[in-house]
Amino acid sequence: MKYLNLATSLLAVVLLNGCLEVEDNSSDVKALLDQAENSVSIKGVVVDALDFKPIGNAIITVKVGSKDVISNFEVTDGDFELTGLPRSSDIDIIISSPDDKFLSRTFFTQTAFGSKDSIEDVGNFAVSESVDVEISVIDNETGNALSTLEFIAYSHSGTNSSAYKYQHVSSFNVETGIYTITLPKFINTSISANLDFDKDGEADYVPELTNFLHGRNLYIGSANTKEFSRIHMNEVPVASDLEIRLSLVDEAAEPLLGATFYLEDSVVDSTYDESTSQYVITTQIKDTVSFQLPAFTSNEVKYQSSSFTIRKLAEGNLSILKNGSSNNCCFVIPSAAVIDLALAPQVILESETPLEVVLAATEVNSVDSSFSVFYSQAITVELENISLTNDQGFTVLMGNADANDHVSEGTTLITGGLSFPVTFTLSLNDTRLTVMPVSPLTTPDSYRYDIQSVTNKATLERADIYNDQLTFEINSNTDEVFTIADIKLDNGNYTTNGSVITSSNSAGDTSSSYNWNDSVYLYFPLNINALEKLTLRKTSVINDGTSSVSSNDFHVVSDGRINATAVGIAKLAANESVTHRTINRSVILGSDQTETQKVYRLHTGEYLSDNTGSESNSISFEYSLETKAGEVATGNITIPVQ
Repeated sequence: MKYLNLATSLLAVVLLNGCLEVEDNSSDVKALLDQAENSVSIKGVVVDALDFKPIGNAIITVKVGSKDVISNFEVTDGDFELTGLPRSSDIDIIISSPDDKFLSRTFFTQTAFGSKDSIEDVGNFAVSESVDVEISVIDNETGNALSTLEFIAYSHSGTNSSAYKYQHVSSFNVETGIYTITLPKFINTSISANLDFDKDGEADYVPELTNFLHGRNLYIGSANTKEFSRIHMNEVPVASDLEIRLSLVDEAAEPLLGATFYLEDSVVDSTYDESTSQYVITTQIKDTVSFQLPAFTSNEVKYQSSSFTIRKLAEGNLSILKNGSSNNCCFVIPSAAVIDLALAPQVILESETPLEVVLAATEVNSVDSSFSVFYSQAITVELENISLTNDQGFTVLMGNADANDHVSEGTTLITGGLSFPVTFTLSLNDTRLTVMPVSPLTTPDSYRYDIQSVTNKATLERADIYNDQLTFEINSNTDEVFTIADIKLDNGNYTTNGSVITSSNSAGDTSSSYNWNDSVYLYFPLNINALEKLTLRKTSVINDGTSSVSSNDFHVVSDGRINATAVGIAKLAANESVTHRTINRSVILGSDQTETQKVYRLHTGEYLSDNTGSESNSISFEYSLETKAGEVATGNITIPVQ
């Protein structure tokens, strides 16, 4: 039998029998009649996620907001039909097993704005038997289990703000030191646990194997397939006080007075202990701290810049690296709250001492993408001798852009490489050069700073110095929101909706493009980098109105890695003559996608024309995605061909 809630049952009596005698002004009956007029029906099939065969026995509950509109609806042989649902409403469909044959799963969907007599087919609802997954998390320092975690997983389908109500949560066995979480065995499900215990925005522990770390979370992908995992963790070092007692001496080991030390561009507070002839610097060290001493003059002797870097090692020692001094060296000392160091800056003989890089940044500043170089002597530099480039980028020069560009009309020159305007500052007595882009670098890609030459301020000699270049990556913004509707299909045939995209070439000649069949590609915007996983399963294809079954899986994103090709987009007419020069990234010319330096695409294996009002051309997919924040969504989508 099927059991609906009381209101739905009473409504059915009113509608079918029409024999309930009540007064005309009964508000209850009016409400029921209004509900009947504004209700819709849906149908679907509950299937086993292992083989997609119908489930023999299931119970359905439907929620609208916090209210149960259908309760304990019995399903036999998989098929179900639900009536009396409100139109155009977000609903939660909870499917559970009366005999624990499978794990409960929630499906978020929306009812259509159909008529009360229509029935919307919502497709298959896959459920799975359960599996208990065990995780052992070991603190490497103590050798004991790390017991303060809580693993969370999501296996719902669709998206809804109430998804947190249906999450899977781990338990911890104090005796065994094992976490256990129950997951659907045949539904791809990942688990994560927050490692930011003190909520300061940084992980307090990190896994020994970095593939288990995603942001501030301990992460296990496809955890439903791993019945046991053991993960070793290291505690992130906390900042500790450190007193540095530095002997700054000349070649005769005599003290050098009046020195000023810097931490980047900030003056470091230091005192001079006359009893020991040492500079005393009090600081904090978390993992690494580096101090710079810019070129200076003492007793009419000029000394070049020097630096020293202190780094915490895993075994508890400290690594010391000195650059630009007479006793350049790297060595290891036992960790202590107070350490003694000696530094002997090199004397500058203006006719003999070459200009050198003392310390160059190994990565750009995360805030402004700036690059800093610390030179041995004061410098000057011309802006024209500093470059910031992206060799994967490209420029497009059309023949009608400029009469003096030597590109004839009707021809477009596409050249590889992209340059960005920069600005710079000099600090630390003109020994520290900091270069930054004028505008933020927004495209996640590989870039390179190159200081072609600098001039020694004292000798006025210009030189190309070794090691003042840096190749770096701008990472994607994983906080951006990706929606399944961001995916597009395009056949690149120079038309969209059957109409020409670019009507004429740069010479003004009309393009003769027409809506022919061509290879269809999936296009993904850069916000796909916010995903940990994305799988598309092609289910059907409509070719000029004719539907056919077609099956193929596309693992677009796996463990945060994008398995699609990066391309650029430039819109040109089909009759434009194109010349390429040193291109490192393919540039697509006949697509209707937004012009951009970088987008991802993947071949579908189909060959179709545009979707138009008269000819339907589209591909349908089942999708499953997981964001890097651990949010999961599944469903179906039909994408028209552009």
